[in-house]
Amino acid sequence: MNNNIMKSVPEIGKIYKTFDDGKITKSRMYEIKIKDIIPFKKANEKLIKQWKEEVKDHDWLYARETDYFCISEPNEDNDVEIFVRMIDGRWFSFSNGFLTYSLLDIDGSLYTELIKFLNDNKEQ
Repeated sequence: MNNNIMKSVPEIGKIYKTFDDGKITKSRMYEIKIKDIIPFKKANEKLIKQWKEEVKDHDWLYARETDYFCISEPNEDNDVEIFVRMIDGRWFSFSNGFLTYSLLDIDGSLYTELIKFLNDNKEQ
């Protein structure tokens, strides 16, 4: 796993772009604000149990270990997303009882790639 990716942790109070279901398109992009970051060692049993179920159900996506649970503020639908480590070290949310799953763009690189792709294809 890339150490730079593993060192990247979202910041409380910061707004990030995120992509619904990990699909990098403009129509699937929205923003979330990180409300809280909980170190794994300080997470409650309910949260850990929920995460373990997600890992079991999506073993191709989520890492078997995570260092933090990154909690978003509620959105307009009152959904809260909980982001954990993916196998490749990036952050992906799990449903928390809703149908919300998304890929967090922690460093803006996904957004940059999307804009470049859109600009390159606009000229054709």
